[in-house]
Amino acid sequence: INELGAKLERSERQAHDEGRVEERQRDNEEQLVLHLPEQQQREEQEVIEPVPALVHDEPEGEEEDEVTDLRQLSHEPFLNEEVIDAVPRTPVVVRKRREIIAAREIVLRSRTIRVPIVDVGHEAVPASPKAFHVPVVEGLPAHYQELLVVPEIDPYKIIRNNDGSVIIGCGMCPKEFGTLKGWRIHAAKMHTQNGFCHKCGHFVKMPHVRCIEEIAAMMELHSLEWCPKATKAVISERAAKRRRLELVGRNNEAEYYYIPGR
Repeated sequence: INELGAKLERSERQAHDEGRVEERQRDNEEQLVLHLPEQQQREEQEVIEPVPALVHDEPEGEEEDEVTDLRQLSHEPFLNEEVIDAVPRTPVVVRKRREIIAAREIVLRSRTIRVPIVDVGHEAVPASPKAFHVPVVEGLPAHYQELLVVPEIDPYKIIRNNDGSVIIGCGMCPKEFGTLKGWRIHAAKMHTQNGFCHKCGHFVKMPHVRCIEEIAAMMELHSLEWCPKATKAVISERAAKRRRLELVGRNNEAEYYYIPGR
């Protein structure tokens, strides 16, 4: 009887203890359910939305690469630092040149600010075209100088407008061009047939020429053999041909090729 009574007491104690544990678990679950919305609300209040003007949405991989590169730059303050919006979007022909050469990263608690570093330099402004002057042909053999004729009128003229723009007018026809290069191309196509060389600025005498084909052949020989203002490539080719003729003893033919400064 005593043993049965002791067992009953132990069973009652155990049941009582288990009831307390279950009650505590229920209390904890109720408290967790009550505190969960409050915790979520506090976390939402702590989140600060980024400023759209300062934070850019980029692909995840590219952003990590960019941040890695930018963090290698110094975080010391820079002089003459400017805002990126101040950089002109449309290129203007001016002397000043402004170029973004790098970016400095400022890491804050809630967002990252990227400040551009602008390099201010100077660009070379194209020089204004010069008026026509007859090129000097000193050093040219006498028999070649006799074949050159100075033009009576300027082959081109420079017209300056009130707005500062320049027009190149052809002196041999009513054509006009925006650049001197445009006039040279025009003269090579249209006025070579009249015996005018746009490189040396002279007319070439052709006393024995009678047709257009002969004029074209004469002007080609002038350009390849003895024009004093030929390009470097043409002069190099002349020197090679002259050297070959001299090596085989054909000095008379070698004299046809004029090399400036020789």
